[in-house]
Amino acid sequence: MTQRDPVFPANPHALYAAHGYSPAIRSENLLFVSGQVGSRSDGSPEPDFGDQVRLAFANLTATLLAAGCSFDDIVDVTTFHTDPENQFETITAVKNEIFKQRPYPNWTAVGVNWLAGFDFEIKVIARIPSRPSASVSRRNPPTMWDMASVGFSHISVTEPGRLAFLSGQVAWRPSGEAAPKDIAGQAKIASANLAAALKELEASPQDIVMLRVYVVDATTEAFQQVLPALHELVGNAMPSITTIGVQALYTPEIMVEIEMVVRLP
Repeated sequence: MTQRDPVFPANPHALYAAHGYSPAIRSENLLFVSGQVGSRSDGSPEPDFGDQVRLAFANLTATLLAAGCSFDDIVDVTTFHTDPENQFETITAVKNEIFKQRPYPNWTAVGVNWLAGFDFEIKVIARIPSRPSASVSRRNPPTMWDMASVGFSHISVTEPGRLAFLSGQVAWRPSGEAAPKDIAGQAKIASANLAAALKELEASPQDIVMLRVYVVDATTEAFQQVLPALHELVGNAMPSITTIGVQALYTPEIMVEIEMVVRLP
């Protein structure tokens, strides 16, 4: 039976022992990294926000290095923010110090109400380059909006294993047209972006492994407004799905974001 293979940096901070979790788990050619925060060695948050973001990236670096990985090996990025509208300028400045050139990883950004006393958290999946034939390729199809202009990619494909990780898709179109004001309209465009990604990957809805749906100020009624677009996307396929209510997404006008993982045929 396959066992969990935990990865610890050389000098782990106190949160791992205090809360009973591992910094990362190695599985075959993939590394699943726990959300990294700007924690000092005693587990307390770095008080200054910019320093907290830098320390979160430093803690991430230490965990990646412990597995023999680097930022070039990152496949998928999810960041969590307590005040995204006011924090993004600082976060982007730090991010640009690290991801300096293309190809960029894909990215999903989520506004949340609580991060255990922290204001920024970054969670990644990376490939392990020491494994034979492991590689990552990035794609930004012209049928999707220009995500490369903000320093990330729409799609990251990891080999072997043939999995494609999609950035969270929102109601932005290649034409630059403004997002609709209603949840149903936004969900329809986000789902259309995911359909375009499936076409780029020569995959079908039956190949969707996972969907994760974020809705701002969510209610049961709000999620029901998203369902028609999801049903149009997946048809009779039955992928796993997680629905999450959040306090904000990338910009104030965005109300819906959908992530996807696809196995490639």
